[in-house]
Amino acid sequence: MSVEFLTPCKYLTEVDTPFGYCYIAKLNHHITKVKTIKSPIKYSLSFLVFCLILFFGCPAVFGASDKEAKAHYQEAMKLSQKKEWNNAVAEFTKAAELAPQDSLIQANLGVAFSQTGRHKEALLSFEMALRLGYDSSGLRYNRGVSFARVKLLDEAIQELETALNMDHRMVKAEYDLGVIYNLQGKREKALEKVEILFKRNNKLSKKLFDQIGSHYTVVSVDDGGTLKGRVTLSGRIPKARSFHLINAPNIEFCSRISDGRGHRLLFDFTVSQNRGLKDTIIHLSNIEKGKPFSPKMQIFHIDRCRANRYVIGAKNGENILLENTDPIQHEIATYEVRNNYSDQTSNRPLTEKSSQVRSVFVRKDAEEFIIKCNLHPFLQTHAYLVQNPYYTVSDSKGNFSIEKIPPGNYEVIAWHPYIPEQRAMITIPQKGEANLNFDFKGEDERRKLYQDDIEGYRFNTWFDSKKKFYGGPRIDDPVEELQAFCDADHLC
Repeated sequence: MSVEFLTPCKYLTEVDTPFGYCYIAKLNHHITKVKTIKSPIKYSLSFLVFCLILFFGCPAVFGASDKEAKAHYQEAMKLSQKKEWNNAVAEFTKAAELAPQDSLIQANLGVAFSQTGRHKEALLSFEMALRLGYDSSGLRYNRGVSFARVKLLDEAIQELETALNMDHRMVKAEYDLGVIYNLQGKREKALEKVEILFKRNNKLSKKLFDQIGSHYTVVSVDDGGTLKGRVTLSGRIPKARSFHLINAPNIEFCSRISDGRGHRLLFDFTVSQNRGLKDTIIHLSNIEKGKPFSPKMQIFHIDRCRANRYVIGAKNGENILLENTDPIQHEIATYEVRNNYSDQTSNRPLTEKSSQVRSVFVRKDAEEFIIKCNLHPFLQTHAYLVQNPYYTVSDSKGNFSIEKIPPGNYEVIAWHPYIPEQRAMITIPQKGEANLNFDFKGEDERRKLYQDDIEGYRFNTWFDSKKKFYGGPRIDDPVEELQAFCDADHLC
């Protein structure tokens, strides 16, 4: 749990001037008035009355102890900023002994105690500060953290909720509440805090999510069965998407995979000659215990401005390795899809011939996760969010197989990025095999509008020219993979 340091300026702007500063405030005010005195006789009586009031009104601050307390307090603050907390505790303690009624000193002494792990003493200091009249969201937050450190979780929850009521912007309080709920076994309440933090502080949200255990339990499966089947597409076959390379940078390099006329084809629907539909996720949705997820990190491999896989299955929170083998930079962004709308969750450049790790982290109602290059939009992968490791992707013939499934009745989902999903029930026998097929209708595709007219496009003339836009000959890399709407691998 993180602890936020409370700065003295925050205290001084939220409470009245401490009693210990009474003398300094009145003296400065008096000096200002004295500068305007024109007749010392006229104001001599007033000055005498002021001194009497000052003497009897603030007797505790006249001694050297007040100046000494202030000196120790200022030294403690300097030590705190240097994170020399043990020395800061000593200075705050001396200041508190000299000015025991100063709530500000007591509050910051509590912070210093908490930073050194002396949380019981910190709680006593926080309690003293409250009794002396000081209260703020920061103090409540630090007090809640100290309660949590000494295992008084209910009291910690109460203090953190009070801090949020005083200042709803305290994301650290939301995070620590989630941690405590998780310690108490209140998984759903902890996940609510993950949702709250998702947009306000995504790093804290992910950090909290990683601490919450999965509802899926790993057990040995000795009598598991197998599910096999095939996915097909009937009716008309949706056309491949055509991207004009002139709309993206690095046209000379990315044209290595193209139709030879300046277009990159993206096959959202890859249909074999016998109508098998590739790149469909098959997932058993309601399995709560069984075999473990694969320990291997999935790889998003980029080669010639193309991803190695069009569709993958991924669990929320897992990491994916982005691997760029191209001699050009890609701008890789990730998106979560919720209620048919996509929200960007990350966007960082992936320099030439480099790699980086991205997290699949979405809200609980997300339907899909997309990895895409914002410079080269035809470079993309769609991830279906799975709840357990019992999933697979149909191959080029539409076939699929899932093994080691615990015997029982399950719902099976067939998911494709651009066609409504299908569901069916299946019974998996002990050490046996069950079969299930899915048939999609091409007329049900649900892609957004896009430019697929590759004839007479207004940029074609420029592309067909062998000159660069600013002059000089344009030399493209040779086409290494010639694409076509219809070939041996793509029925159309």
